[in-house]
Amino acid sequence: RLRWSLAGPGWGETLCLTLWWQMHSVLKASLPSVSVLGPADEAYERERTACWNKDVIHRPAAIVQPKNTNECAAAVRIIGEGGYRLVIAGGRHGYDCMAEGAAVIDLSLMTAVRVDKTRALVTVQGGARLGHMDRACRESGLACVTGTNPDTGVVGLSLAGGAGYLSRKHGLAVDNFVSAEVVLADGRVVLATHHNAERELLWALQGGGSNFGVVTELTMKAHPINYVYGGQVLNLALRAATAAALLREWREWILAAPRSVYSAAVLPCGAPVVPLVVMETDQAAVSQADRPKTQLSQVPSLATALGRCCVFGSCLSIRMTKRMQYHSEAQPMLESVQVPGHYYDCAYMLPELTDELIAVLVAYAREKHPNSQSAILIFPLGAAVAAKPVSETACVLGRGMPKGFWIIIEGKFAPDKAGVNRAKVVSWAKGLRSELGRFGCKETAHTLDGNMADHLAKGEVSPSIYGSNTAAMAQLKARYDPNNIFKCNRNIEPSSE
Repeated sequence: RLRWSLAGPGWGETLCLTLWWQMHSVLKASLPSVSVLGPADEAYERERTACWNKDVIHRPAAIVQPKNTNECAAAVRIIGEGGYRLVIAGGRHGYDCMAEGAAVIDLSLMTAVRVDKTRALVTVQGGARLGHMDRACRESGLACVTGTNPDTGVVGLSLAGGAGYLSRKHGLAVDNFVSAEVVLADGRVVLATHHNAERELLWALQGGGSNFGVVTELTMKAHPINYVYGGQVLNLALRAATAAALLREWREWILAAPRSVYSAAVLPCGAPVVPLVVMETDQAAVSQADRPKTQLSQVPSLATALGRCCVFGSCLSIRMTKRMQYHSEAQPMLESVQVPGHYYDCAYMLPELTDELIAVLVAYAREKHPNSQSAILIFPLGAAVAAKPVSETACVLGRGMPKGFWIIIEGKFAPDKAGVNRAKVVSWAKGLRSELGRFGCKETAHTLDGNMADHLAKGEVSPSIYGSNTAAMAQLKARYDPNNIFKCNRNIEPSSE
């Protein structure tokens, strides 16, 4: 079954499948209590294709599904001893989570969330997704800094920095780390905190992704939150000049807004609109009573800017705002536009959203776009994110940039046999990335395919990703993973010094 699972394999493919079978057999025999799936297993196809980005689904040799930290540690040790390529799948949004011929540590059976209301702490297992955490936290009235898609893995998102609706007030996810349980390259399990012998490991995890081990549990500070006010504002901007003017006015507003206010802008390709997401998270500014009807006029931080019929100079604005329960309404608000599909995405950090840069972004969304499915997403940093010193965490995203923003170039497409649609999207994304270089924009640590493709082709990490922290991270890499077993990421080569 294994040899003929692909139609008419040549000798090279037959050899490849034989090696995969050997790897799968070793892992299955060595881990009798663990689910180890190979190409011949019935559940293999379902598991390997259950990824958010359908464009990066490949054929791993084995999918190992531990149920706890000890099983994960045993799997890492055996994979390391066998010299197999190891990749990690958490929320399955990363570029390499189902890599060709790899041994996948799939944490999808480890999704528990524990909430300590007394100490305002939340602990998640390595496979938990934002939706799991939101459901667990709602009753306690607490929330962690996370992203905006309930399907995203908490740990993977957070280790790369992690930003969301609470970031302007409480910083990035990494700024809220308390401890991490980590399986190291040799299979040992350590607990890293800010105050024990592994504090440098925790520092490296605060932005270093999966470079240093498999994080099986992550504990973060949580913040009181229940009801917020916000939603979406759809702004009609028939001309490109109107869209650019709207973004300029929006930029000035969000930079001056209280830290409790969050907003993001979208440039959907080919569409004469500029949708905005807005949210006031201040619990004192939004009524927390059981059933009041809250009006926009009762939220001063939003009312002045959004109370007009033509918000930020648009032709017309349609407001879809209300008081929302944070976990059950605000967090999943964008789920319908973040569905699985075929994507070629890139993430970039902007030191400043200048007028000229806005003009470039609008041109790529309105004139140079590849299709009507792609978009450019613009998020503010600044505020609490910028206030942190660069050296406080390994993550450098937005540090020291009070006017900083970050963008995702979201190239979405419908696949075709000739690959024409994908090629158009890739060309568009690369063209925009080239333009961004003129403005001092830098790649982020996210493992999106657009960023990862260039990284893998060059065989080295972009120095902009970790900035002045790169050398210290390379030294820690040499200490914790000297053979570079964990390289399914924005990889840091172990220091030779």
